[in-house]
Amino acid sequence: MPFLPRKFRFSRPALVAGGLVALLLAVVVGNSLTAGARADATQDYPTSSLTLPTSQAALIARGKYLTTAADCMPCHTGPNNKPFSGGLVLNTPFGGLASPNITPDKTTGIGKWTDKQFYDALHYGISPGRSYLVFPNYLYPAMPFTSYTKLSYSDVMAIKAYLFSLAPVHVAKTPNTLEFPFSQRPVLLGWRILFFRAGPLPMQANWTEAQKKGAYLTEALGHCGECHTPRNIMSGLILSKAYGGAAIDAFFAPNISSDAKYGVGGWAQSDLVAYLHDDGNMVKGSAYGPMGEVVTHSTSQIPVSDDVDIANYLQTMTKPQSLPPSPAVADAAASVAIGAKVYAANCAGCHQQDGTGRSPIIPNLAGNDSVMAAEPYNVIGAVLGGLAPWKTGPAMPSFAASLTDAQIAGVANYVRTNWGNDATADATPHEVKARRSMGLLPEMADAASDSFGCPRVSAAGGAGTVADPGSNLLEIYNGATPGTLPNRTRALIAGVRAANSGISDADLTDTLVAAYCPVVANDANLSQSAKRAALRDFITGVQPLVTGPAG
Repeated sequence: MPFLPRKFRFSRPALVAGGLVALLLAVVVGNSLTAGARADATQDYPTSSLTLPTSQAALIARGKYLTTAADCMPCHTGPNNKPFSGGLVLNTPFGGLASPNITPDKTTGIGKWTDKQFYDALHYGISPGRSYLVFPNYLYPAMPFTSYTKLSYSDVMAIKAYLFSLAPVHVAKTPNTLEFPFSQRPVLLGWRILFFRAGPLPMQANWTEAQKKGAYLTEALGHCGECHTPRNIMSGLILSKAYGGAAIDAFFAPNISSDAKYGVGGWAQSDLVAYLHDDGNMVKGSAYGPMGEVVTHSTSQIPVSDDVDIANYLQTMTKPQSLPPSPAVADAAASVAIGAKVYAANCAGCHQQDGTGRSPIIPNLAGNDSVMAAEPYNVIGAVLGGLAPWKTGPAMPSFAASLTDAQIAGVANYVRTNWGNDATADATPHEVKARRSMGLLPEMADAASDSFGCPRVSAAGGAGTVADPGSNLLEIYNGATPGTLPNRTRALIAGVRAANSGISDADLTDTLVAAYCPVVANDANLSQSAKRAALRDFITGVQPLVTGPAG
């Protein structure tokens, strides 16, 4: 089943097998599963989730809080779209799955949905209408109804009240591009029979309200297990390894179980709360990649007491998962030696020679659990894609164009095994190459740029950026000299920001590199090493223009 929360990826043969089994089950059992009656057992919910607020204003406020805790907005907001209007395409091996508009527009949103229809969507994963007359309109589990089914009826109604209080957004639906048979919703019936059980999270009678709330926030609203729990070949959660860590996009959602060595059981609770609420600290580092989005839009926006309850649940109430890192590569020593040189030349200036970072603008790598996750994907993904600024610091630029696959694997192995970091040197050039293909980078400019490894030109920038086919901004550096380079860069920055005022410094840097890299790549007078040096000099030189008033 390829349709997973956010952008999980599995091998095509495994997904084909899973899809065919699901289709067979659907044919066998037919339309035997339908939405059942609502029955909220008071023991299985926090007290605050069992009663609807008496006033409409309080109901909407409750719904806004719940929607934030559930992190709904980022997934339901596509590039340059208004919040909650949908259009974010989740990439699967079988094509794209676009998130829908959940504003109260009556024709393109959910404005005509009844209370029952809304509840059925979140609790049972069934939206209004029928598929092929006899089958319910099953939702793809990219919408994590498998977790939202644990929400109380009162809270589901509060979420609906908040969404219906928003301004309607009339927007054309972004089409799905899923391949047959995965484009046929009846296929989902088999998957549901195997892996979906509607109903609340069973809670113990002796749990305190804080413990119940921590479980509710983690399991239902935050749906943390959807990313941090590994999946089988049919994309069903392996619940015996709950919270043990799993790959997501080009990153790795680490072990967040109560295990003291490999999970978060050994963390000081204050460090975990700081990670969730305050964008991290200089002890355990900060969230980035997909988890960075969760912190920005969700866990940092809810009361800190909620994050304390989440931390307590993860650290004391989850099953410890002792899942060690993957084994080191055969040439680990040689790879680490390469990485040491790469780190000294490209990373130490910000993160320091001992990996301690620079408080409060550059996070630490030493002691950073994300760096030491069971798989090396987080370091690889950060080096390839760059990172947004941390607190008040500068953005980390992408090094995809200036470092080879072997160099990136080497620096990942170096930082994972130095300064007391106890991960293994398990990154390989093959893995880096695979991560490059996962949509971290925009399109290559031409064959020479592709061969050199230039970053790609993103289509998300909008008209007037280097992504616009009708723009000449992509050629702005052609014929540039050292004397004209700064002015051309300022012109490009102005053009990009005029079309995309919200672009981050990291994305802007990548855009500049994407425009300049082809010039370097096509210079026959430069060796490969000279090209890389020229690109490094360019990245260094544009930073004051990106972050300064002139940028």
